[in-house]
Amino acid sequence: MSNLFTIILIAVGYGLWKVLDHFQLPNTFSILLIIFTALSGAVWCYLRFGVLPKRARQIARLEQRSGKSLTDEEKNKIEPISESSEFISSLFPVLAFVLVIRSFVFEPFQIPSSSMEPTLRIGDFILVNKFDYGIKDPVFQNTLIKVNQPKRGDIIVFKAPEEPSKDYIKRVIGLPGDRVIYNDVNRHLTLVYGKDGKECLTDCEIKEFSYTQPQPNENFRFILGRDYSGKIVYGPSPLETIESGDVTHHIHWAPESRYEGFRYKAYDKQDNYVTEWVVPEKHYFVMGDNRNNSEDSRFWGFVPEQNIVGKASYIWLSLKKEQDEWPTGVRTERLFQKIQWYANR
Repeated sequence: MSNLFTIILIAVGYGLWKVLDHFQLPNTFSILLIIFTALSGAVWCYLRFGVLPKRARQIARLEQRSGKSLTDEEKNKIEPISESSEFISSLFPVLAFVLVIRSFVFEPFQIPSSSMEPTLRIGDFILVNKFDYGIKDPVFQNTLIKVNQPKRGDIIVFKAPEEPSKDYIKRVIGLPGDRVIYNDVNRHLTLVYGKDGKECLTDCEIKEFSYTQPQPNENFRFILGRDYSGKIVYGPSPLETIESGDVTHHIHWAPESRYEGFRYKAYDKQDNYVTEWVVPEKHYFVMGDNRNNSEDSRFWGFVPEQNIVGKASYIWLSLKKEQDEWPTGVRTERLFQKIQWYANR
């Protein structure tokens, strides 16, 4: 009976998932988890505080009248509890635990693309810290308890501004008030730091990022695009360099310089292949570490503070795989690894 009920629950859950997904809601899984936790919790409370105490009283009265203890078979006939009710109520502690951990402590996330290479690779499974930037409600992402704010260089998971039902992962480049300057020719970044979350206009602190001599990294392949059948086309190995700004970390460039400025959202503010963005209040400017293979703030704009899910903290599993391909093994050297970079300020 419980097996049948499990199948029914899975079918109902899948149906609800597809309905919610149709409306492109940002937290479909959280909504489903809350619904099933609430339903199983209601059954658990009904049995725990209603049926079981009533059953215990009836058993006590019958045993007092008869002067002997009832057998388990006789007890089960008093206020009988269906298998389905027992099964649903047994799910409540597990679902409640998962809901609390996933909503307020850690949430698992899989790296789906190469946009964060070489820091994060396709096939990496990471844990996202949900409390470092404050405690948020799991549905509307409103901050309930403020803790810290994202820092330049942090790797964050967030709801895509143009597709809230999708999660993106990028590195924070600019904070509120910062002016981000990107040169498409030499692919260098410059920051004009904001003051108190506002754009700085006088006596500004300027940070020009520095870069080591780029070298090909033979452990990676650069994605050029897709052919007529949709299959990924790979080019030469990407160039790897160390970028030093507020933090120091490795990034990838395309083997050859690529001009993509015409696709930038701030294209109208571009001058001689240099584009500038001023980060508005309660927003962040993010970029992928694979600079020429990342759809990020350059193309679709800023990340609202409310969209931030959490901070990428640990790699707990890494599968050997390429995009759109099945895994071929495990990268044991990346297991249970803390996601690190080095602060320069």
